[in-house]
Formats: sequence, C-alpha cells, structure tokens
Amino acid sequence: MNDKTIVANIYPSLNFSKIRDYITLTKPRLLSSVLFSTVLGYSLPVNSSAGVFPLLYLLLGTALIGAGAHTLNQWQEQIPDSKMRRTKNRPLPTGKLSGNEALAFGIIISVAGFTTLWFSLNILTAALGLLTLFSYILIYTPLKQKSVSNTWFGGITGALPPVMGWTAARGTLDWEVLPIFALLYFWQLPHFFAIAWMYRDDYRRGGFKMLSLEDPTGKKTSVQMLFYGGLLFISSIAIFIIGQLSLVYLVSAFTLGLGFLAVISLFFRKSSFENARKVFLASIIYLPVLSSIIILDRIIY
Repeated sequence: MNDKTIVANIYPSLNFSKIRDYITLTKPRLLSSVLFSTVLGYSLPVNSSAGVFPLLYLLLGTALIGAGAHTLNQWQEQIPDSKMRRTKNRPLPTGKLSGNEALAFGIIISVAGFTTLWFSLNILTAALGLLTLFSYILIYTPLKQKSVSNTWFGGITGALPPVMGWTAARGTLDWEVLPIFALLYFWQLPHFFAIAWMYRDDYRRGGFKMLSLEDPTGKKTSVQMLFYGGLLFISSIAIFIIGQLSLVYLVSAFTLGLGFLAVISLFFRKSSFENARKVFLASIIYLPVLSSIIILDRIIY
C-alpha cells in the first residue's frame, strides 16, 4: 500500500485535484491584478498613517470577495462557458465541480471577505467590497447577454478596488480618489474591447452581447479605444496635478500613455486580430508598470 492509498483511506474526501479546481474558479491571475490595484488606492492618500497590518487585512478581505465574485460569475455562466473555446475547459463546464459546490464555495468566501473587511478595517470598506461583489454578479454578469453596455458597467466594478484601498487607509471617501478610480476605469475599456475583438466568434457562440459583434469593420471599436485611451492618459496626469505623486511619476505616465495610444492607433488604422492583440499586450504591460511606479513613488518620495 503506497502513501497515496493511505492518505485516500484516511481522508477519503481529500482530493488535491479538486482543490486545484476550486482555486481555478477564483481566477488567480485576474485576482492578483485586483489586489495590485487595491494596493494603489491604499498607498495614494497623502499623510496617511496606515500601517502594514491594515494592508494585510485589506488584501485578505479583498481577495476573498474577489474570489467569491469570480466563482459566482462562473456558476452563473456555466452554459455559455461550455459553448466557448476559451472557457469550455473550466471546472464547471467539464463537470470537475458541480454547480452546488461552486455556489456554496462562492457564498462562503464572499461572506468571509465581507466579515474580514468590516471587523478588521471599517464598514465603509466592507460596504464597497459588497458593492463590488453585487455589481459584478447582479448587474455586469446578467448584462453580458442582454446589452453591449455590459463593458461600461463592468468597468465600474473593476475600478472599485483602489477605492477600497483608499477607504481602508483613510476611513473616509474623498474626492482625491477620483483620478485613480478613473484611471482603472478607462484602462479597462480598450483592454476589454481588444479581447472582445480577438474572441468575437467565441463570444457569439456563448450568446454574449459585445460591441465587436455589431462592428464588422472594427471602426466603432477603434474609435472607442482611442477615446478612452485619451481619457486614460488624462486621468493618469490628473494624479500628478492634484499633488499625489512626483515629477518622476509624471514623466513616466506621460511616456507610457503616449506609447499606449500609439499602439491603439495601429488598430485604428487597421482593425485586425494582430493589432487587437498588440493593444491587449500593451494594456497588460501599461497597468502593472504604471502601478509599480506609483507605489515606488509613494515609498521613495
């Protein structure tokens, strides 16, 4: 009798592949970007005395709520996911986890996240976490099969984590959080427009309503990308203008912003899969680099 057999006999319900499937439900890569943006909001308030432990509680609570939202989203979209090539191998479409298992898991970790934020930080941050969760599963997810406006509404949900970081550090909701909220919001639009263009046939199979499905030439999509890319550039500069960061940040934001707009202009000139992919890749370089500069700027200056 080998070790695996012994473990299976003692703990018959212990299944490491199932644990891996539960982790997959939380979308770890997307979750890591959510946590990174939360740290941005936590680091930005000027003269904040918030320490390390509140940050740890913030990351734990946000991770649990974010993981819960991603899990419940997949529970809601089991049927569409089974029709799409890029999602058909997820745990629910393949039957590796049941719908009831995913539902219970999503609810439990969401409640745990809300409780952590409330009792370890403050009710305002917990309420924003709850708003993020409910807007994701009650507005954004159902809207994806009803209206192309889902992308704009989903952007609001994705821009709330830095606001949670801000309220965790300050305990109040101040107007100075608007530029970082706007930056996260406007970044998401060209990012998701690029994804929707690359996988428009897949989204059609899943029954989702996307701008790319109503835009065979790509002209509408490219105009939207340029417009929101411009607003992203303005939002990034606004963070400097209101006195939150240094000149080093300004130069970095200016350079990165122009570079991102230059890549978007490629798609504007020729709406192809290759150029949409370039916009997507540029977006996933732009945000982590700019975010790192923001955090380092707050630490150094």
